[in-house]
Amino acid sequence: MNLLILNASPKKKGGASRFFSRLFRLFLPGIRKKEVSLSTRQDFQKVMELFPGMDVVCLFVPLYVDGLPSHVVEFLMQAEEYCKNHSCRFRLYALSNNGFVEGKQNRPALHMLQAWCKRAGITWGGGIGIGGGMMLHVLGIVYPILIGILLLQMALFFFDIGAVPDGLLHSLAIQIFTWLFLNSGVLFCMARLSLAIFRERALTDQFTRVMIPSFLFVPMADLFMILSSLFQGRFLFALLKRDKWHSE
Repeated sequence: MNLLILNASPKKKGGASRFFSRLFRLFLPGIRKKEVSLSTRQDFQKVMELFPGMDVVCLFVPLYVDGLPSHVVEFLMQAEEYCKNHSCRFRLYALSNNGFVEGKQNRPALHMLQAWCKRAGITWGGGIGIGGGMMLHVLGIVYPILIGILLLQMALFFFDIGAVPDGLLHSLAIQIFTWLFLNSGVLFCMARLSLAIFRERALTDQFTRVMIPSFLFVPMADLFMILSSLFQGRFLFALLKRDKWHSE
């Protein structure tokens, strides 16, 4: 089986879609995998030329205004004719993520891809909608750092006194369990998606989210956006500043 993992985020570096695509690779042992990016028009032809040799294509895409990003829509318009003219026979699966807390907000994007499959003569395999995608991406960065610090402390104690304090082992177990719990919905849905690929079957659209209560998610997301803005050298008031383009 030949599988193409297509990261369709417009971001050239980082991003939740790239994080999920790399995480999903761990669920596909023994399958020939190729991962490419679809971020600009310059990628269109390169990606389409891979389609005829693929049995499965997994599209990882962010939700933009309750739909697909504009460059993905443009690509699909060109890919429709290409797939018809080159007799492409792959099965398309998709994983759409959004910054809102509810994964069901990705439903319109998955329906758009399903409709494209009907027009292009491609088999729709189903998809996953993930809410709080960026939060899960952040957790995927923060928790490895925390676990790395704990492992370093454990190593220092072991070389110093020849033993590891129980408190550090307890803290490590808590960090690992917390990460698994917060990502449990995503891990479960990815496991179901990978099983559908192995069995060459369609998957009923699944929706999940970061396992953080909504009343905590919103202030945490706001804080992240503020810190992200400051980290990029912007002041807080710049978030509310009117774009110059609107005044021209």
